[in-house]
Amino acid sequence: MLPRFGATTGVRFVSSLLGQRLRHLSNGAVFKKSKLFAASPSSVTAPSSSQHTQQRFSSVEVFGPFDPPTKLTFKAVDERVLKAVKSWDRFPQDRLPNLTLDSRFAEDLGFDSLDHVEIVMALEDEFGFEISDKDAERLKTPRDISKFICDREDVFE
Repeated sequence: MLPRFGATTGVRFVSSLLGQRLRHLSNGAVFKKSKLFAASPSSVTAPSSSQHTQQRFSSVEVFGPFDPPTKLTFKAVDERVLKAVKSWDRFPQDRLPNLTLDSRFAEDLGFDSLDHVEIVMALEDEFGFEISDKDAERLKTPRDISKFICDREDVFE
């Protein structure tokens, strides 16, 4: 069984590791690419700015697990709107065949005002921006939402 560390014990542990690393640095060791290499104090020199720039920008790496943003199209916005409405956690699966871009939330799908608010919140999460209450009242169909998003995000083809 592993010993339990309290908050102060964890801080002491981390600070002791940091102290060990600093002692290694003061003894002439150099960190290079996450590995510890021993070096004499005379061979430790700071790189010139041109060497540093060359090392830093010599290759371009993809940063993170996400793809760069792609340009939105009308079709992509329509698909994402329908996907967000379908993936809403309380969407009734028996009304899935009725869901199209022209389906009215209240009349065709039977959603009340609270359902409408939750769908708008799901769409805010999907597209990453907030929709004001005034604008949300006008959004009665998925096509209305799609047009609103295309206008806001400057989607044109």
